[in-house]
Amino acid sequence: MKAWIQASRPLAHINIAVPLILGQAAAWHVTGRFSWWWLAAAMLWGALDHLFVVFANDFADHEADSGRRTLLSGGSGVIPEGKLTARQVERAAQSAALLLLLYSSGLVFLGRSLTPFYALAALLLMWLYSFDPVRLSYRGGGELLQGIGVGIGLPSLGYYLQTEVVFAPGWVIGPAALLGVCSNVLTALPDVEDDAKAEKQTWPVRQGMRSARRFASAGIAFAALAIFVFTPSVPIPAKAAVAMAPLLPLLAGARAEDPFRAAWWSSIALNLLVGLWVLAMLLSA
Repeated sequence: MKAWIQASRPLAHINIAVPLILGQAAAWHVTGRFSWWWLAAAMLWGALDHLFVVFANDFADHEADSGRRTLLSGGSGVIPEGKLTARQVERAAQSAALLLLLYSSGLVFLGRSLTPFYALAALLLMWLYSFDPVRLSYRGGGELLQGIGVGIGLPSLGYYLQTEVVFAPGWVIGPAALLGVCSNVLTALPDVEDDAKAEKQTWPVRQGMRSARRFASAGIAFAALAIFVFTPSVPIPAKAAVAMAPLLPLLAGARAEDPFRAAWWSSIALNLLVGLWVLAMLLSA
């Protein structure tokens, strides 16, 4: 049980849950209507998607996984540590994928006929990210797939479940997609040596640590500016507070010499920005 909990990487669920909540909050902000049932439905969808992603990622990377871990690393380490076999993790990923498809199909009967397409899109993005022949996480470009998945797909699903509108508004998915790309770059910073040895062409490997850090810091800052400029129906002082609050941890990340500390502080800035953005929309609805 401990091995499966480790494999499920509960802390990483923030990458799934927060974008879904963002889409739901935007739906309430725009329409003034909200269903707790659809919030619960979105969270269960996210839990199944999360399990599929973490198990599939572990299986896809197990041959190149060195076993070294940080809180921001992209794998659980259960396979190189010998706690679970690659076959067990593969079967778990397949089971999670099947459950996600079945659950999404069940939501069709509750009035959300397009939900299976979101599930298929999630499976496709993971295949493109981690598996042959495309495997963009190794070839380069995996950060763009993460931006699409967590910045466009997940907020749009949350928005759709509340409103039946397929895509979340552009003022939501624009900054969210940029933050999704930045998140991928940040989590790759502490693993740059292992990724280089495995010939995994992450942004820090391709462009260097300095370029990656500058891009992530600038991306978070530009997303904050976009949130301030384009988020409708939120008072300017509230939007200013949302945009300015992440500046201190972002500055701490930019000044940190250690890659993990840089990624840690910048990740705090990113999640603080999104959390305050959600709060501002909820309080202004």
